[in-house]
Amino acid sequence: MAAFRPLLVIIALACCLAAGPVWAADKPKGQRQVFTAQPAQRMLTLTGFTRARAKLNLVSEAAGRCTEVLYDVGDTIGANGIFAVLDSTFIKLELESNQVEQKRLKSRVAYLDKEASRYRRLVNKKSEAPSKLDRLEEDLAQANLQLEATKTQRKVLAERLDRRTIKAPPGWMVIKRQVEPGQWVNLGTPVALLGDYRTLLVPLALDPRQYQLLKSAPKPLKVFMPDHGLTLEARLERQSPGFDPRTRKIAVDLELDKGLSERWGGLRVEFQLAVPDPSGAVLLPPAAVAERYQEHWLTTPEGKQVRVVLLGPGPGGTLRISSPQVKAGMRFIASGVR
Repeated sequence: MAAFRPLLVIIALACCLAAGPVWAADKPKGQRQVFTAQPAQRMLTLTGFTRARAKLNLVSEAAGRCTEVLYDVGDTIGANGIFAVLDSTFIKLELESNQVEQKRLKSRVAYLDKEASRYRRLVNKKSEAPSKLDRLEEDLAQANLQLEATKTQRKVLAERLDRRTIKAPPGWMVIKRQVEPGQWVNLGTPVALLGDYRTLLVPLALDPRQYQLLKSAPKPLKVFMPDHGLTLEARLERQSPGFDPRTRKIAVDLELDKGLSERWGGLRVEFQLAVPDPSGAVLLPPAAVAERYQEHWLTTPEGKQVRVVLLGPGPGGTLRISSPQVKAGMRFIASGVR
């Protein structure tokens, strides 16, 4: 009987090997790799069109005949900022007259000051009556006041002359030109519409959930300009505190200021925002999915089998999976299939 024991051991070992890889089932669950289901996302493409960061109606601060316009539609305002010039002949004549008046008053002040000094010495010697000195000092004071008023008037005339040169912010572009040389311009008349295209804004309308996803999206944001084949960096510039009751959306602006080959309004910009998949699908690596009889299964750490629907590939080599019993955050172990 002892001679048959080695033969029985060999037969038993052969039966075990024929039954399949039972090591996966007997292996402790803690030793299998555990995966956490991540929420599947879909890319929502939002389309906007560029616009100027700001617009400005350039108006005339004086009335007069326009003598020169330096920029046309589409031009960029230069460093000196001069857009147009109004006729300033009469103001220049008034300035010349003011200069002559100042010279006259300075001469009178010098004369009265000299006379007053002379009479002070005579009064001190009791050679003249103090009343005449009082009149001279009063005349001197009035002459000084007239001189100061004339100097102030010159400042007013210089300011009026300066305002006959219509200036615009340097670097802005002319959107609309509303004045021509020889045209009479009234006080407060718009002469041009300008835009600041040094920085472009892309207005978008988002619902509150999309807005929160935008704020938490990786920075810097990326936008695509399909008509130019450009991918540019952008940032959230501002959000309107208002709310559109009809669309139930919030108005936000993305800012573009680098890498632009053209700086115009109306350039199409696409921004892709990752939003949760409305189907509730999750992402898991292929190692977590087992396939049996053309059906797909997941295994919980407790060993429960969950049948799922395989929707297709996901980002980073993952699989998109859907099932009423599978939610984001649930944990599953590797299927063990080799």
